[in-house]
Amino acid sequence: MQLTILHVIEQFDESSLTYGARGLPSWSRPPDAAALMKQEIKQGLRSDLGDAIDKDVILIEEGNPAEVIERTATSGRFDLVVTGVAREGPFSNRPIVLGKTVEQLLRRLPIPILIVKNRPRDPYQHIVVATDFSTPSAHALQMALRFFPVQPLYLLHASEAPYSTLADDSKLHAERYRMARAEELREFLTAIFLPDDDRKRIIPMIEPGHPKQIIREYVQMHGGDLVVLGTHGRGAVMEAIVGSTTKSILSTLPCDALVVRGPPN
Repeated sequence: MQLTILHVIEQFDESSLTYGARGLPSWSRPPDAAALMKQEIKQGLRSDLGDAIDKDVILIEEGNPAEVIERTATSGRFDLVVTGVAREGPFSNRPIVLGKTVEQLLRRLPIPILIVKNRPRDPYQHIVVATDFSTPSAHALQMALRFFPVQPLYLLHASEAPYSTLADDSKLHAERYRMARAEELREFLTAIFLPDDDRKRIIPMIEPGHPKQIIREYVQMHGGDLVVLGTHGRGAVMEAIVGSTTKSILSTLPCDALVVRGPPN
C-alpha cells in the first residue's frame, strides 16, 4: 500500500516568510519555503508514525485545495482520499462544519472519501453501512466489504412510514411498513453478488424514523466508529442531492464517515 500525503497552499508567497530579524547566511537558509514546509510536515508525521513515514510520498502543491486534491486523486493511482473537517469548539452545540474544501470534494470526487472527525486510536471495529436499497448504496456496501475484510458490517435502513396519521391503526400500519422494508432489504441483498463469507458478516437492521436521526442515535448508543454512505453520480441535480442529504447526515455524525460515489452509469 502506497500512502501519499498532500498539502495544498492556496497562495504561496516566500516573501511572507521570515527567518529572523536579519538575513541568515546562505549556508543556513532553507533552500525554499516548500522544502521547509515539507520538512516540518514530515517531522510532525514522524512523531506520530515513526520511521514508517519514510515509505510515504509527501507532496506540496499550490492552488485551489479542492481542485488540486481532485486532480491528484483522479490521476489513476489512488483508491481513497482521507481528509479532516473544520469544526466548532469542543463544547459547542452547533453541528460540525465540514468546510468548503470537503463539501466541494463530496460533490466532485469520483473515488471514496474518508472524512475523519476524531483522532484514530484503533482500527475501525463497529461499522455502520446506511442503505436506501439504491444502486449507490449497494456499491457502498461492496466497497465497505473490500476495505474492511474481517469486520462485521451493520447494514442499517431507516425510513418513516408515510400517512401514519391517516391510518386507523397506526401501530399495525407501522408494522406492515416495517415488514415491507424488511422484505425489500432481503431482495436488495439477494440481488448483490457477494461471496458467502462476506454475506455472513452483514447484520441487517430496519429502524423507523428519519435516516439522519436514526443513524446518529445508533452511533451514539452503540459506539459506532464509522458510517459508510453511498451517493449518486455527478451532475448538477445529483450535486444538489449530495448537498441536502449526505451533508445533512455528515454534519450530525459524531464519528468518521466513508462516502462512496455510485458506480458510473
